[in-house]
Amino acid sequence: MLCRVAYRVRARCFQLKAGNQEAMPTASSVEPRSETHLEYYLRPALFIPELKNKKKSSVLEEMVAHLAQHQIARQADALLEVLRQREALGSTGIGKGIAVPHARSTMVAERAVLLARSSKGVEFDAADENPVHLIFMIVAPPTERDPIYLQMLAQIVRAVRLAPARRRILEAPDFAAIRTLIGAQLSDE
Repeated sequence: MLCRVAYRVRARCFQLKAGNQEAMPTASSVEPRSETHLEYYLRPALFIPELKNKKKSSVLEEMVAHLAQHQIARQADALLEVLRQREALGSTGIGKGIAVPHARSTMVAERAVLLARSSKGVEFDAADENPVHLIFMIVAPPTERDPIYLQMLAQIVRAVRLAPARRRILEAPDFAAIRTLIGAQLSDE
């Protein structure tokens, strides 16, 4: 009889010699779930637990200043202008309390995701016209031609598409809890 387990194992299922018993995997045989690009780029230093501002323009300034403080943005004003130009094309407020402002710029030292929360909400010109409570800002150098940038956008949408997931992220006590929640949401796929 082939063994059946509810989770991934490194070794292939094997033929059991002893009756109808199912083999239980050992701790060493459980394959760890690989980290998504979003999880990899979510860092405690790039987390704002509560935004101070309530208007899109001010929030973008606050977030870019945070990136500059952590040496992600070389020239904050130039990056802010790129983000504002992107917002002029159409709001990155995707609805359901979520915004994903994103930009590629030579003023960015490395690919990064900055997560910020607002319990009161931000006027972000979202598609559904509701305030935004979770903002995932993605920035990257323009020289990157790999698909990771777009994959992170897709992973953000998947991680927050359900109302209970969004609520848990907003109510999470700290960054570690948020990262765990996002990882769990992405692994449910």
